[in-house]
Amino acid sequence: MNGLGVDTPWHDLEKVREGQEEIPGLLRGLVLPGSARVPWSEFDYRLRWSDPPELVVAVLRRLLEMFPRLDETCRIGVLRLVADRAMMIRGGYPRAEAPGMTEVLVEGQRAAAELLVDSSAEVRSYAARAIEQVRAADPATLEALRRRAAVEDDLATLGRHLIAAGEVLAALGASRPPGWLDPWLDHSDPRVRLAARSARLTSGEATASAAATGVPLTGSSDARRAAVEAAGARLRTWRIPPDGTWETVLAGLADDDLLTSCEAHRIVARGGSAVAPYADRLVPLRWRADERADNLVHALMGIGDPRALPWYLRRADSPWMEVESLPAEWAPSVMPALRVQLAGRRTERFLRVLTGWGPAAAPAVPDLVELLDTPHARAAVNALGRIGPAAIDAAGPLAGLAKGDLRPRRFEGSEYREPRRWHGVQTAAWAYWRVTGDPGLALDALDASIRGGLARPVLSHLAELGPLAAGYAGALRPLLGSLGEWTRVGAAEAWWRLTGDANTAVATLLPELHPLAEHRAGPLVLRVVTALGAIGRPAAAAAPLLAEVTVSERRYGGGIVRDEELCRVVRTALAAMG
Repeated sequence: MNGLGVDTPWHDLEKVREGQEEIPGLLRGLVLPGSARVPWSEFDYRLRWSDPPELVVAVLRRLLEMFPRLDETCRIGVLRLVADRAMMIRGGYPRAEAPGMTEVLVEGQRAAAELLVDSSAEVRSYAARAIEQVRAADPATLEALRRRAAVEDDLATLGRHLIAAGEVLAALGASRPPGWLDPWLDHSDPRVRLAARSARLTSGEATASAAATGVPLTGSSDARRAAVEAAGARLRTWRIPPDGTWETVLAGLADDDLLTSCEAHRIVARGGSAVAPYADRLVPLRWRADERADNLVHALMGIGDPRALPWYLRRADSPWMEVESLPAEWAPSVMPALRVQLAGRRTERFLRVLTGWGPAAAPAVPDLVELLDTPHARAAVNALGRIGPAAIDAAGPLAGLAKGDLRPRRFEGSEYREPRRWHGVQTAAWAYWRVTGDPGLALDALDASIRGGLARPVLSHLAELGPLAAGYAGALRPLLGSLGEWTRVGAAEAWWRLTGDANTAVATLLPELHPLAEHRAGPLVLRVVTALGAIGRPAAAAAPLLAEVTVSERRYGGGIVRDEELCRVVRTALAAMG
């Protein structure tokens, strides 16, 4: 028995040969006596974030069964694991869910509630964080938080307890916050004040006092940093946060404490259009040659403020400058510098910018053609395909790649080329069609792909080809019931464009909107909404659910940028549905 409640062998879950499984031995080692005990760090290193969620369910259930025998370090590790997995699910992280995951996370919350009275403040804090992230509607957990808050003497932990209480109250459907939160609103510590206001807001009431008062950055460096972190959490959760929340973050930008300042800069970088009213206050700040400067530039670029361009061009090669899309109207100003950067260390990043520009990236066609014989060939092919007819000079090399006559070099500075078929042949054939208008090579590549099994990139190319690829509809239909959600969605998009059968496509797409009920919105949900909007009126059955997104007070997807992106595609879809 592996903790799933079924006899799924551990080697199947770990996807290794029988006898090579590692996790059962590590689990046993966590409770061995003395020097034979396996440290949590060794176990945590083995349980990677990319592990199959089915394995995580089995591991978590077994750890919770072992909970009474685990030492303090291991208990904290389990609480962190519970919180992180719950956060991944709420954030729409791909492949985070699995059968039994919800149940085991709720079990984790119950275990966390029992640890709210632990003698260690660190354990109590992590227990509250796990409850905050799981957010299961459990009255017993709420009562445990209330009792502990009344006697908690560690102020940082008290703030965690109050925030967790707000989340549980919201899950229970409380229409008004309970009176026992009120004494904390006037607490001397800013962390506790903000946590109490956050709890009231989360549980259904944006009080006048919370909306009228910002939280000044006073007290110790830990207190100031906690205030900024709590303000960031509110901004990520609520579309209309309490007045003064942004002021707290902006005050943190110039804080003497480096950790506080860095956290404030990170919040601003992810602020989306909500940063726009404060842009004039960001521009004159003294720019530093470090991550903080890049975060401010990122924020200004995100709202299309051209005053960020000089700093972007100066810092474009920075590892922290994660800007991968720019307004197409900026192309003339940025293109000379960007073409130089294509020969640098972060070629793929700038290729994504060019791909997003489409036809506006045409001046870079010669540079892209040169990249077709490098490890960056596939990304260059994508960019050329999006440029379209203006990239006609690339038609010859694209045809060579599509036919298999040419294969790009595998490594920089090496002439080695893979002997087998290049993995980007289908993409090159699609790009050739986009550039020349001739679908012949794309259809030939589809024949080969169908013999080998349709994959996600091929489905998107099928959708673009539309009626030109109508002969492949028969191979497409079985994928509408695929076990993979991305495959189902890609197949539904292609099915509609190939056949015009909107009813079948909509019936496949609608169930994929289920994360919206929990305010989750990962990349797949965005794609589904976009696909439904493209279908238009026949997809009107989705309109009521999408309309709820536009009026929600709470953000979707765990952040401002994702929520705003969702709202944009939802409004476009609703307009198309009539």
